[in-house]
Amino acid sequence: MNQEGQRHAAELARLETRRKDLEDALMRLARDEAEAQEVAELAQEVEQLENEVESARAAANVEKTMTKDVRKAAGKNREAAEAELDKLAKSMQQDGETFEKAYLRALDTDMSKALMQARDDAQELERGGISSMDVAEAHKRLAS
Repeated sequence: MNQEGQRHAAELARLETRRKDLEDALMRLARDEAEAQEVAELAQEVEQLENEVESARAAANVEKTMTKDVRKAAGKNREAAEAELDKLAKSMQQDGETFEKAYLRALDTDMSKALMQARDDAQELERGGISSMDVAEAHKRLAS
């Protein structure tokens, strides 16, 4: 082979090596780009999950505060219903009659039945139990 042919063969080999290097670089770039895209998607998912966790925490804190407030209010309502029952019994107490006897008589009135229901519901709400309103709602849902 003459010198010119050798030079062309060397140039061709060099160009083939360069082409192979460029193809490898292109493949690495494509892989890197795919990985970068995947990393970006994962970062977006992580951010979305963090937002959901933060929202869930906030909702749990609100619910906890509301539950605490509801229980506190229910306790006050229970005490108020008990006080009203006592007042009713005292208003019905006759001369010479014991408070207990007047209280038992008062329990037979419609007013005391409503007060007892209110007291029982407040007590259940205070304990986190099931009130008559919950039962009525469940019946309504079953009926529909």
